[in-house]
Amino acid sequence: MTNTVTIDDKNIATIDITIASDVAKSEYERALRTYGANINIAGFRKGKAPNNVVEKYVGIERIKAEVIDNLFPTEFQKIVQEKDLNIAFRPAIESYEFENGKDLKIKATVELKPEVKLGQYKDLEVEYNEFKVPDDALDKELEQTQRRFSTLEKVERPSTDKDTVVFDFEGFVGDEKIEHGDAKNYTLDLANSNFIPGFAEGLVNHSAGEEFTIDVTFPDEYHEDKLKGAKAQFKIKLHEVKERKIPELNDELAKKAGKDTLDALKEDIQKYLDTMTKNQNERLKSDAVFTKVSEATEIKIQDTMLDREYEAIVEEAKMNAKQQGADFDKLVNQEGKDKVEERFRQEAQNRIKNSLIVEKIAAEADLKIEQKDITNHINQMSAMYGMPAIQLFEELRKNPNSFAAITQQITANKVNEFLLNNNKFIAK
Repeated sequence: MTNTVTIDDKNIATIDITIASDVAKSEYERALRTYGANINIAGFRKGKAPNNVVEKYVGIERIKAEVIDNLFPTEFQKIVQEKDLNIAFRPAIESYEFENGKDLKIKATVELKPEVKLGQYKDLEVEYNEFKVPDDALDKELEQTQRRFSTLEKVERPSTDKDTVVFDFEGFVGDEKIEHGDAKNYTLDLANSNFIPGFAEGLVNHSAGEEFTIDVTFPDEYHEDKLKGAKAQFKIKLHEVKERKIPELNDELAKKAGKDTLDALKEDIQKYLDTMTKNQNERLKSDAVFTKVSEATEIKIQDTMLDREYEAIVEEAKMNAKQQGADFDKLVNQEGKDKVEERFRQEAQNRIKNSLIVEKIAAEADLKIEQKDITNHINQMSAMYGMPAIQLFEELRKNPNSFAAITQQITANKVNEFLLNNNKFIAK
């Protein structure tokens, strides 16, 4: 078997493969026997039809195609390894010459990944914006704990902007009722309202049993076109005013939060803040060093790779919109088709460049993936999804791309760890 590889300026490799006649003939005869043993031909017992009859029944070109399907993948992988080809996309057979008694010749093309010219990625001095929790972070977390265990109690007084109210409402623009602009027994925290400006403020200083109206103006950027900038009136019937009662910060509250004492609760919160700070700074360091490495890396990515990644991003966006019950085309029109395409294409560029950089560093630094890495990753995934590792493994096996994605993630993690351990970081 002989072969040659030529690569053009668009990173397309043309591979000419020659497979010895005896190998091709042997595979052809094997395929012919397989067909003959598994098809029924009128006038012959199953498996007893002569070869020429089987050829006529099945079709010589179909048999040849199966021979090529069987021989090509193995030979192609040998060439990939021998020539150290970095494949970007699956190969395509362009043509072949196949005649029994002669060498089988196959011409195939395959797209290669572009050359990656790394700059310095070790022993760098990298500045990063250090994350620090505010001095009152512990107090804020304790306040959140108090609020989490607070209660709402009815009060017989006018409402304040810190109360929660229960009410009916019905909205109108002129004499026309606003679609979906009404509700019964609606509960609203006046301090944390997501209604349009002026609505929550209009509910302040009113008592249970009152009926009144609120005049508001919809924002100019409101999501429904016909309501943009519209003046509206809401009829209100107030049922209840509730005041939030905050519990004292003591051991009793700590027990409700799962700790024996208030000191233990404070210690637990501080550990959380310390871990969060550490993780945040690790992320900031990772982003900073990878950005520096990326800026010093030269890669000329071909349009075909960018187009495929762009299409993949579009499909992801469509799927996400569908899962959220949104209309993808409407979202695109709202942002502007040109802006969306520019954003998606930039994301495609970044994804490909980042992936190629990770792959290159992993190769140069000899960061190999071992079986234990895959096992640990699957165990982490199983804990995250609350699924037994064996069951998750079986689910992953159903999708041939799953393990490739896992391998890529493990490689990225190893490269990230390598960059963090082999560079100096300066907080600013």
